[in-house]
Amino acid sequence: MKMQYDLDTLRERHSVRKYSDRAVPAAEIGQLRDLVAELNRTYKGVRFSLVVNDGETFNSFKRTYGMISGVKNYLVAVADTTVADSEEIAGFCGEAFVMAATAMGLGTCFVGATYNPATVKIILSASEEIAFLVPFGYENEDGPGFLGKLVSKITHRKSILPEDFYDNSLGFFNLQEALERMPALRDALEALAAAPSGMNKQPARIWMGEDTMLHLGVAFKGDYTSIDLGIAKFNVQAVIPGKWEWGAGGALLSEA
Repeated sequence: MKMQYDLDTLRERHSVRKYSDRAVPAAEIGQLRDLVAELNRTYKGVRFSLVVNDGETFNSFKRTYGMISGVKNYLVAVADTTVADSEEIAGFCGEAFVMAATAMGLGTCFVGATYNPATVKIILSASEEIAFLVPFGYENEDGPGFLGKLVSKITHRKSILPEDFYDNSLGFFNLQEALERMPALRDALEALAAAPSGMNKQPARIWMGEDTMLHLGVAFKGDYTSIDLGIAKFNVQAVIPGKWEWGAGGALLSEA
């Protein structure tokens, strides 16, 4: 599983809401299936399923209001509610899938609500719930359309600067001191700025503790902030090698 990406590739990812009829080649579908299988083997408390050539789940649901259209392929992310941090782990793995698809030239979008759950091709146990779906495919060359542009405008109103992702109130060191000790923190802040989040609220915050390790948490809690935290942890780990502790405030441990 590829875990390292440069900042340009992280920034290349953007939410796609209109998909074309162009079929995703079988080779790419095979690679994504292999990734899904690896995620299912590696991470506990989550499971993922790839659905291909199914237009019903998104296109028959009135609550999409035309904002997501042309979807034929999607990833289903399932979290076991009895396992600690399962939504966060799902977000981490979901971003791994998104970045793999982005590197293939495919468009993606994290979707938490605007689909018909009754049509999702998956069977859940009593303790499981769908955390999110990730449509994937080629972007419609006609552009996002009026509603897509409106959604994009609304969700990008609260974008913040990379340096504002550093939480001086929690850090043992202030931002300047932390950068002097770890210059790669600058890339981590840029990676956080490039991470998708629910309605682009960007809750993730990073700081350097007294242990001189990076820690990641959220500035506020909401319906999808645990997923957002996992997504953010993947992006930071993509530019600074290591392994995160799960949970808010978890540290990025050295690979060694």
